[in-house]
Amino acid sequence: MVPVEVTAWAAAAAARRRELGACLRAHRMLVEPASVGLPAGGRRRSRGLRREELASLSGVSLTWYTGLEQGRATASAQVLEAVGRVLRLDEVGRRHLRRLSAPEPPAVVPPGEHLRELGALLDSWPASPAALLDHRLDIVAANAAWARAWGDPAGYEPARRHVLWSLAAAPAAAGLLLPVARQFRMAADLHAGDPRIVEIGALLRADHPALGPVWNCRGVGAFGHPTIDLAGEPATAHLLHPTGQTEIAVLVATFPRRGT
Repeated sequence: MVPVEVTAWAAAAAARRRELGACLRAHRMLVEPASVGLPAGGRRRSRGLRREELASLSGVSLTWYTGLEQGRATASAQVLEAVGRVLRLDEVGRRHLRRLSAPEPPAVVPPGEHLRELGALLDSWPASPAALLDHRLDIVAANAAWARAWGDPAGYEPARRHVLWSLAAAPAAAGLLLPVARQFRMAADLHAGDPRIVEIGALLRADHPALGPVWNCRGVGAFGHPTIDLAGEPATAHLLHPTGQTEIAVLVATFPRRGT
């Protein structure tokens, strides 16, 4: 009999390969042929690059690349780097492809051991909304400034203590939705099949159906430094990884004019 752990590992690896294929397809359709030196004319059944064009530009065979998009093949880091560059992905996006193809699932670091230290970090920004997020982007802790700006997560139902649900309920946070949704998409890819990830997606679609394109976003890449209007004052959002592990993050909005 195959051990349950082995079966679960194999299922998770297969799910990540499928997500890798879906990610590659979505980004392949965004690349204009002319931008990579291909003729812009001719009839195309769909937008973006054809599989054979991407395979050729990446230096791999069409058969192998087709298997990669269909979730039937794995790839080396070097090959995924080449594919990612053709797709115009930044370093964060290319690293995401490599993690999806890795044989071992990404580590999930329990946030509890860091809560005391990081809770003090959040409170050190009394005027800057800040929240500690786990690998699913659930809100583990938030400071008083976050509660004033976007509501106190402690008052939400446990299932809705997620950063996207919190931001979607606050009109002033609209500028953060797409960058944060992209991070959630990447987390959902890496933890494909996680029941909590599935639950979050269902809640977002049920509670905020008009924002469906945001939740369905397949964009991957760096968070950047989105600017938002917070109580009539411009603020810049940052996604930090204070422990050095990407599975724990702090989302904070700072006010450049104040120096905080």
